Amino acid sequence: MTFDVIIVGAGISGTFMSSLLKQQQKSVLIIEKSGGIGGRFSTKPINSEIVDYGCQYLNPKTEVFHTLINNLRDLGLISEVTLDADKSVFISHFGMNKIPQYLARKTSVITNTMVKKIKRNNNGWEVITDTGNFSSASVVLTMPLHQAETLLQKSEIENFKLPIVNYLDFHTCTFISNNHGIDDIIIKNESFPWICNNSKKGLRNSSDVFTVNVNREISQGIKNLSSYDKSQTIKKLLHDFGFANITGLNIHYWRYAFSGNQNNPDYLFAEDIGLGICGDSFSIGKVDGAIKSAEKLSSKLFNFLKK
Repeated sequence: MTFDVIIVGAGISGTFMSSLLKQQQKSVLIIEKSGGIGGRFSTKPINSEIVDYGCQYLNPKTEVFHTLINNLRDLGLISEVTLDADKSVFISHFGMNKIPQYLARKTSVITNTMVKKIKRNNNGWEVITDTGNFSSASVVLTMPLHQAETLLQKSEIENFKLPIVNYLDFHTCTFISNNHGIDDIIIKNESFPWICNNSKKGLRNSSDVFTVNVNREISQGIKNLSSYDKSQTIKKLLHDFGFANITGLNIHYWRYAFSGNQNNPDYLFAEDIGLGICGDSFSIGKVDGAIKSAEKLSSKLFNFLKK
């Protein structure tokens, strides 16, 4: 089978684009290297609880993102919550990964599959992966820009001048603690620039489940430690801060956490060959940039596929 579009990456940009393409009756395949749908819209279980350890909430700034928010709210997938006196945002009570999962519901998705190379042929594209090859009329790359650049180099494709993007990298730890003395939903300190009680945020939990980002200086210092030594270092920092009776501790290193303070093109598209790149490396970055770039590039794909 030859698909109209193969999307590389099952994050919010790739899944939102797939939903737009499916509305136009296009055949779409998403190929994702990890074990699930969501990308940085990441939610995982801790014992019988759940925790968001990537994107924590939605705070739309662009028109297209506002439209998506209204649709998701009408469906009951998200609700508005107040994090503090000055900030109302949107969350999914059953985890942020439910949003990209919903967007990809009508799309064929292959997970645990790494795209090794893409190759142009007379009929379109051949996407070569570690589990098999797939064909399509067009291809869209939605992963972080550094990963897209690596794939383009391996594929010997030189059609694009890529924008400059500086991603933040750091460790995120998630855990359960009902002995901490923290009353607020979100607090910050020097070592931990983000401390969020997911249960108070609105996730359907019976215990206090925390997401804590570790500052970049500490993250760089522990990056090359063994899993055990990294865990012991983080546990001590959390204990010194005031967390007691920590259970289910998990530590995740985000090499491409998010990019900020950018104003890049909305997308890149080579119309002569049907190859596009979008995601949070584009536009204003973060979720708004990912959504806006996917919507803009989808319009170009519609026109390309009509030819």
